Amino acid sequence: MSQTMTMQAGQTTLLATFFVRNALCALDAAGVQEVIRLGPVTPVRYAPEEVLGIVNLRGKIVTVIDLGLRLGFPKAVAAGDSRIFIVEDGNEFIGLLVDRVDEVVEVEREHWQAPPANVSWGQARFFQGVCRARGRVITLLDAGQILKLRNDHEQVSEPENR
Repeated sequence: MSQTMTMQAGQTTLLATFFVRNALCALDAAGVQEVIRLGPVTPVRYAPEEVLGIVNLRGKIVTVIDLGLRLGFPKAVAAGDSRIFIVEDGNEFIGLLVDRVDEVVEVEREHWQAPPANVSWGQARFFQGVCRARGRVITLLDAGQILKLRNDHEQVSEPENR
């Protein structure tokens, strides 16, 4: 389980919140390197559908993933509010395209709950939990699970032991 979800009661976490389509989501702000505007993206031939392409970020090549598509939503339509959250995966930087940035909120660990049971396994595997903050429900995403791109042999059906 992630460091965020195993914290002691009374400890807080800073969450970088954003919208993916109309869903309010968040990543642990400690794992976000920076947030950049969506600029020109170079397509990558034969890449998985959720890979928009690559961008050059101060001399580093960053793979950009359509986060909504990865979560099972329709393909993103880039707009002026679209942003890319830069996260590190091993020694590589990955960009997660979101529809718009919201705010950074501080949430106490004791306010976190497991994802609702009615969320499909296909989406729930990307969730660390949900919470209420400032009167809104926020879904905390698991960056590690999001960054695991499917290969041709990965089983994508619901696990039997669930």
